[in-house]
Amino acid sequence: MLSKLFFTTALFALFITAPLAAQTGKYETTLRNFWAAVDMGNFDKAASLLSPDVKVYIPVSPKPLTREEYRQVGEGFRMGFPDISHKVLECTESGSIVAMRGLFTGTNTGSLMGNPPTGNRVEAPFLSFVTFDASGKIIRFETAFDLAGFNAQVMAGIDANSPAEANKHEALNIMEILNKHDLNAVGAAFAPGCRFNGWTPQPEDVNGYKKAMSDLLASFPDGRFIVDDVVAAGDKVVVRHHFEGTHTGVAFQGTPKSNKRAVATATVTFQMKDGKPVELWLNADFLAILMQIGALPASNQ
Repeated sequence: MLSKLFFTTALFALFITAPLAAQTGKYETTLRNFWAAVDMGNFDKAASLLSPDVKVYIPVSPKPLTREEYRQVGEGFRMGFPDISHKVLECTESGSIVAMRGLFTGTNTGSLMGNPPTGNRVEAPFLSFVTFDASGKIIRFETAFDLAGFNAQVMAGIDANSPAEANKHEALNIMEILNKHDLNAVGAAFAPGCRFNGWTPQPEDVNGYKKAMSDLLASFPDGRFIVDDVVAAGDKVVVRHHFEGTHTGVAFQGTPKSNKRAVATATVTFQMKDGKPVELWLNADFLAILMQIGALPASNQ
């Protein structure tokens, strides 16, 4: 699933000599704040702690990543592990360099780098070797962990070639395309004659589905569909997810732009045939969206 293990001699040497290094704690708070922001999905804050010229070395990339490239990888990992957590176990500083020992934990309930979720829990110790510039920003970030062990935990007990896993992969691929707001590409992923239940009072064809989704995204231009869980069996795939977005676009169901953030839970069931969805059923909390943008009064109960 992922590439080979990454490590450096410098990182190893720093950990060997860690007890002798000056433990001033000058940069530890910044590093802890970085991981906390990543775990919360606040990649704007995480990126603000990195220098614009940062070089990030991680096991899944054969070359150092830029700040924006790292952000994309980080968002991808959080999509794969919505409950992602980086626990800082120990930090040691020497000058502008911090060595950190930590523990990554998470449950693979979302698509990870194009791979369907396995539902497996992962725990992986990791080491980080971080260099700060004169302004206190991170200028070099090296992280190492056991990729073979990570992959073994993610894929434990999974037959990636089973029909159910193939169906799961296709459903998650559709969710990923939807997050790019490319409704033509999403529509092309469905079988001809596919029926959509739950988007409007009556079942819709693909054009009706695209119209409903286009209206939603026109109201919430930054809208995203975050996968929380997925289960596949036989010809069915059930995706539990939540929609989040900011009402900065056109009116939503008659309510003018409110500039308010909305989050709503949803579950969609895909019925698959020959690798393509032939019918879908949506159960979404549209009422929650209306309440959060001020269209309806909030319940006191």
